[in-house]
Amino acid sequence: MNKRELVFIIVVIGLFAFPVFAADPTTVPPAQQQSIVGTLHAQLTLAAESQGNPNVKVWVNTNSGVYHCPGTRWYGNTKTGEYMTQKQAQEKGYRPAYGKVCR
Repeated sequence: MNKRELVFIIVVIGLFAFPVFAADPTTVPPAQQQSIVGTLHAQLTLAAESQGNPNVKVWVNTNSGVYHCPGTRWYGNTKTGEYMTQKQAQEKGYRPAYGKVCR
């Protein structure tokens, strides 16, 4: 899933979670508008951070389905594996080692 698709999904969910967006914006108090915008910004930031840097080269252990970040112990050091970008690894269903994405 790319960032554009993720943003679209979050916006659509936001329309149901915050029906205020469907209303006339002049009827929503400015303080509430700022609160809603701040919440959506936080959700988008969290979603982007959970993906990590999409362009960093990772080492995927193709036996375990785990990918390793540059500079870590197992980066390029497992019996089987291949290099690819973090985005490619995530799209193929591989998961980050120790649950930590590469920055």
